[in-house]
Amino acid sequence: MANLFIRTSIAPYRIDTYNALAERLGMRMCFYSREDSEQHYDPQWIESQCRFKPTYLKGWHFGPESRTVCRGLGKLVRQEKPDVVIVPEFQFALWQMRWIRRFSRKKFKIVSMCDDSIDMILGGNDFSKGHRWLRSFVPKKLDDIITVTPEVCAWYRDHFGKGQWLPIIMDEDRARETYRHLLPASARLEEEYGLQGRNVLLYVGRLVDLKNVEAVIDAYGRLQREDSVLVIIGDGPEREKLEAQAGACSGRVVFTGRLEGDGLYAWYNLCDVLLLLSRREAFGAVTGEALMAGAKALVSSRAGSACLVSERNGRVADIDDPEKAARQLAELLPECPVARDFARLRPSCMEVSLSERMDALVKAWEER
Repeated sequence: MANLFIRTSIAPYRIDTYNALAERLGMRMCFYSREDSEQHYDPQWIESQCRFKPTYLKGWHFGPESRTVCRGLGKLVRQEKPDVVIVPEFQFALWQMRWIRRFSRKKFKIVSMCDDSIDMILGGNDFSKGHRWLRSFVPKKLDDIITVTPEVCAWYRDHFGKGQWLPIIMDEDRARETYRHLLPASARLEEEYGLQGRNVLLYVGRLVDLKNVEAVIDAYGRLQREDSVLVIIGDGPEREKLEAQAGACSGRVVFTGRLEGDGLYAWYNLCDVLLLLSRREAFGAVTGEALMAGAKALVSSRAGSACLVSERNGRVADIDDPEKAARQLAELLPECPVARDFARLRPSCMEVSLSERMDALVKAWEER
């Protein structure tokens, strides 16, 4: 099997998905850029996690990376002779591949990835009016579309007769081994920050208005639990304002700054509840990362990763009702903090498997 995959850059939270696509579908993995222009991840560390050799495309950029016209796509198609080409959503590469397929008379299928949440589609909470307009007709030009939530998948099937669900989650075996390996580092963090005998609530992400971190601090403040700590991992333009808000909070709030790799993952072993209360969130991979480590999650109903949450492993929050969000948070915390056992890993709270979703995707395409 030989196929092509095209994306803007390699995000760390999608590495397991990319590895699975490369291995299960024989994808040659191609990217516009080695570095993410917004997130500034360490490209050397990212590439060390890849079980494939990335191909970096050359081209012409017209503003953001998404507005890139790639050079050499026709040559790639001739070399790989793909059955399937996966392209970024609503970007020039899609139209380039349609043109190549038409004039080369090749019969490969063109599949797009879609990161939209159902709130973005049904709630009008979209990236832009242009994005919404493109969604109304671009799927007609595709052979299939990969979505990150089952709700969006169902919407595309109802409206366009196509759709596969592949959430942004970690490979369960690799994630669990990573967390197990980091238990000693987690124990050191507990000692360093004085977290013994305290519940740890965790936020991970950029400190920007869209992430609604003020609601996270507000929900924590309403708990009035002196035996708890809110840890905020991330950085951004809202940090100074949020630190001022946290100063008036009845509990203890710790700002660690931006972390990635093992420095971030070690915190998940300490986390009792992850909070993600974004105003708009296409998915929110941190939800799956926390659940995989055995934490519960309180997730905004506007986040795509709410599809990973059930009454067994968390709550879906209405961010317009802060009192209810605080009550839901209280429901997820044990009445008394339990002493952490760093000799063994907690059971996973994740109810969705990347390997099972990949099996379903491969089966669906093999049956066509």
